[in-house]
Amino acid sequence: MYPKISIIVPVYKVEPFIHKCVDSVLLQTFTDFELILVDDGSPDNCGKICDEYAQKDKRVKVIHKENGGLSDARNAGLDIATGDYIGFVDSDDWIESDMFEMLYNMCVENDCEIANCTSIIHYSHKTVTNGGHQLIIHDKKEAMKVMLEGKLYDEVVWTKIFKRDLLKDIRFKTGIIYEDTAFTYKVIHESSRICCIGEPKYHYIKRENSTMDRAIKNVKIDSVLVYDEMYKFIDNYYPELRNLVALKLANSAMTVLNLIAAKQNWKEYSEEYYRIASILNRYFKKNMKTKEYLNTVKILLIATKIHPIFYKVIVNLVSRRKAI
Repeated sequence: MYPKISIIVPVYKVEPFIHKCVDSVLLQTFTDFELILVDDGSPDNCGKICDEYAQKDKRVKVIHKENGGLSDARNAGLDIATGDYIGFVDSDDWIESDMFEMLYNMCVENDCEIANCTSIIHYSHKTVTNGGHQLIIHDKKEAMKVMLEGKLYDEVVWTKIFKRDLLKDIRFKTGIIYEDTAFTYKVIHESSRICCIGEPKYHYIKRENSTMDRAIKNVKIDSVLVYDEMYKFIDNYYPELRNLVALKLANSAMTVLNLIAAKQNWKEYSEEYYRIASILNRYFKKNMKTKEYLNTVKILLIATKIHPIFYKVIVNLVSRRKAI
């Protein structure tokens, strides 16, 4: 008999937190699951701790592998998962005891392939609780719109379960951050019905030394590249939603540009500048409505102050606008 849910937990250098995480999964009120702990070449005692859990609970499976990053670890878990649904938990977070029971029942009772709950974000100085809405069901087009708007749920995978059949040809993109963003919209596209409820069941710990924080400090343009790829996809399948992606693309570009500006080292990041300029220039060809045009000009004027390459982009944009 295969389990109803496979819960995948990538593990890397989280020795102080792993017990709280794994215990919160094993104490779920929903018991028909397998827990796949993926030791991603962790140099501490995490691998040993994973093995100890497997000896105590037959639902626990352990993969030991060379370090390949979060996406690679999740993919390794997906490759051996046998559950009808797939869930993900990060190994330095924890979950409420009824999270997976609630998500599974939402899917089964409402004939849905994806279920969403909400989260509690723990910062060093405050706690933010998301949610508050009742059960809502969407088709995939509505779900795509809601995800892009970020009102009821967003791209993260750890507040969701996915029907495993949806993931046959979908894996996490390796070697990047924003891996959830690059993954979730593709899964939604494969689905028919998605449900969500504003119940905060996932505890996300915002740590200063997290992968995302390190990436921001080191200046990476992964977000721009991911949203550029998403834009092409949405433009092809959901053209009426492309401006929602365009906004995310523009905002992520400006975030990266401001981070680079703070470094005050233009030559070191010249490649990033040119890639962002090229992406923005190509995107703006398709977004020439008055509102989007004015927002675009504003963004590029700010960008021009940071680096002169964007002057060429804005000249091209104005020239095209005059030709319409």
